[in-house]
Parts: sequence; structure tokens; C-alpha cells
Amino acid sequence: MLLDLIIGRDANSQQLRISSADGKINKAVGAAGSVPMNVSRKHAQLTVNDDGSCTIRNLNAANITRVAGQPIVIKQISIGDLVDLGESRYTLNWDFIRPLIPKTVDITPLKQVWEKYHHEKLSLQIAAGKFNALRSATGLITMIAIVCGFLWHDSPIYFVLYGLAIAISLGFTIAAYRKSASAPIKQDELDRNFKREYVCPNPECRHFLGFQDYEILIQNSACPYCKAKFKK
Repeated sequence: MLLDLIIGRDANSQQLRISSADGKINKAVGAAGSVPMNVSRKHAQLTVNDDGSCTIRNLNAANITRVAGQPIVIKQISIGDLVDLGESRYTLNWDFIRPLIPKTVDITPLKQVWEKYHHEKLSLQIAAGKFNALRSATGLITMIAIVCGFLWHDSPIYFVLYGLAIAISLGFTIAAYRKSASAPIKQDELDRNFKREYVCPNPECRHFLGFQDYEILIQNSACPYCKAKFKK
């Protein structure tokens, strides 16, 4: 259930009174004296479901509530259907109701956005780890070359290993310079793309929802910015 409203006549101003069971909504709408006396103070209950459908229930046998001209006790309706209250057929103005209904947005597409970002971020971290592991081999080869220099300082093995160590060290130095320049750029681009896509689906909001796992995100019931309800 998205919203549960009691609709009836305000006893003092004869306006339409709309209130919610939790007390968060309690307001009189419309012009003073616009609601006839044959509309009860608690005339009908309107329940708005998570899927956008509605149920209207007549709250008292002495009341008359009509949908599309037909008296009802309880009926499934859609927002905008013709609803009349009382013998005088006071027509419910949906413009009073619509602003009270929380928006509902589908956040399930954000799961794929998070998984893509998480996978690409891990790929960058794994690539950096592999590079660092290979670079450590340079130091090992250099140490071997030094040891060989002590053991076989006149041996061709020493010059081969020493030359190889210098070549590998130079290669990794160049590669490290290039990688140190490109890695932050790739990470920054990845983060910027993620911030553009991992946002509230409500077109009127579109706030970034943070670097939080999708499984944590869906534990929230609504967007922290626009308060639109999350459809999971």
C-alpha cells in the first residue's frame, strides 16, 4: 500500500477534508461551503496501491459513493475515474488527490549500472596488482645479478643477467610512468560515468545515489532527496 486516505466533509468549513491514517496528511481543500451536507465527515476510503491502482470503499451504509455513476461498496478504480460522493453527487476533484500521492520509481535498472561499475573498478585494481607484481620481479633479477657479480664477476652470465636487469628495469620504469599517468584518468572517467548513471530514476530528481552497493541501496524505501518510493 502506497497511501491510505479518508475523504469526507469538513464539519466547520464544509470543504473537502482529506486525511491519512498515520496523521501525516490532514487538510481541507476547495472552497468553503463547496461540499454538500449529505457528504459524511468520513465518507469514503481511498487506497492507492504500489502499482498505481486504487481501491475506493464506502465507509457507511448510509453513505452513497458512486463510480462512473454506479453506487459501490468497494471497487478497484484508476486515478482520474469519475467518483461522486453523496446524494448531491459531489464530484471528487483528483487535482486535490494527485499532489498527495508519493511518486513511485523503478530502481531495478540500477542493479546493472552498479554491477558494471563494480566489475570495471575491480578490473582496474587487478591490472594494477598484476603490474606491481611484475615490477617486483625487476628487483629480484637485479639482486640475482649482484649475487652473480660476486660469484662470477668475470663470467658472461653476470653480464647477461646484469644487462637483462637493466633492460627490464628501464622497460618497467617507462611502463610505470605511462600507467601512473593513465590509471587515475581511467578511474576518474569510470567514476564520472557512474555518477551520471547511478541516479534516482525520478526525472524531477536525478540525484546521484552515492557509491553504495545496489544491495544496500534497495534496503531504502525511498529516494533520500525527492522521497519517491522505490519499486524493487
